[in-house]
Amino acid sequence: MAKCIYCKEKSGFFKAVCSDCSVLLKAVQGLGASFSFREMLDALMATPASNEKIEKFLDADIQGQGSIRDFITARMTNELARTVGQPTDTDPLKVKKIREEEKTRPQPLRRPGEADPFRR
Repeated sequence: MAKCIYCKEKSGFFKAVCSDCSVLLKAVQGLGASFSFREMLDALMATPASNEKIEKFLDADIQGQGSIRDFITARMTNELARTVGQPTDTDPLKVKKIREEEKTRPQPLRRPGEADPFRR
């Protein structure tokens, strides 16, 4: 039995995408070219897929060029930068690199309840 290219769960014989991820993909494709992250999440939450499946779908990096979440983050970053008149060239690979670097960055030790010094 094949595994889904998005969630890595069973997809059935000769199928690259499971039924849940197929529904999620259609929901995203139905949004058109310009949509907010909130609109996308609302569309995904309206499907019968579980929250866990939605997270796996958004984190899928099928071609090694960044996850669906990375593509959306790059697009939103570029739209925001253009809106405020700033030059931008953010792409999904840059977002992926930043996300991966953040995972390996040592985190400062904090006591329970202590605020993160890097967040305002």
